[in-house]
Amino acid sequence: MASRLAVAFAAATIGMSCIATADASATCKFKAKKDIIVIVDVGHSDKDSGQISARGVKEYDLNLKLARRVLEELVNTGFGSAQMIVTSGPNTHESRLQRSKRANDLGADLFISVHHDGVKNETLMPWQYDGKTHWFLDKFEGFSLWVSQKNNKYEESLGFAKTLADQLVASGLKFTTHHDELTNTAKYGRIAPLVDRERGIYDASDHIAVLYESHMPAVLLEAGMIVNRAEEQVLSSATRRATVAKAVATAVERFCAVSGDGTGSGAPHGRHEHRVFAMLQKRSSLLPY
Repeated sequence: MASRLAVAFAAATIGMSCIATADASATCKFKAKKDIIVIVDVGHSDKDSGQISARGVKEYDLNLKLARRVLEELVNTGFGSAQMIVTSGPNTHESRLQRSKRANDLGADLFISVHHDGVKNETLMPWQYDGKTHWFLDKFEGFSLWVSQKNNKYEESLGFAKTLADQLVASGLKFTTHHDELTNTAKYGRIAPLVDRERGIYDASDHIAVLYESHMPAVLLEAGMIVNRAEEQVLSSATRRATVAKAVATAVERFCAVSGDGTGSGAPHGRHEHRVFAMLQKRSSLLPY
């Protein structure tokens, strides 16, 4: 689709029950498609970049690229009120609370936090790439989805996570079970209850603030293992970003029970003006999307 997205950064001065389908109480079910507010949260920040990939790429950079592609797909699909949150500065507990606060203040209907996965540094192994020493672990691969039972929309969160997992699997992706507390130890990283063993959905409980402080259904997507050398290359490709973005947009459509062609939603055509809320310390800017 040839629509052009203009992305305006609005500065905020801050320091830094199993269900097969969507629950009927999801607020997006009662809105026109174009009015459904989907928040796409870019995991980590420019100053706290998260994992480092097997070839030395910052997780934040991969998160930002994927989140932009997800946002584009959502808007082109008719979710004209979708917005992206980007932060600058330390990735502190307070900054994570600010992400949820922004989504809450906007009255968002759905919160999706975009990340890429890795392991503890002490489990990585060295290898040479492009004349430099980098660190990898090829033992694990695949995506995972995280929800929190502390979220006051837990059932809806789980419902969306299931819908998204089904779309990702239908697209040929597979999930990882290496976070499963029943079959693994914390040697490689966080372990948690695997609440849906058929879909790779974990309960983060009170460990991920954006999941339990957000007042709407909230899901964190770990798109794959960037410390796995083969999977990193796939995750870095435009093709994989497009696949994940399409899966997300389709999952949102199904979760909110809105038609794919925008029928009844007044989905606009042509140019979409789209805002990204960037929680920056001192600046705002207008960037091409």
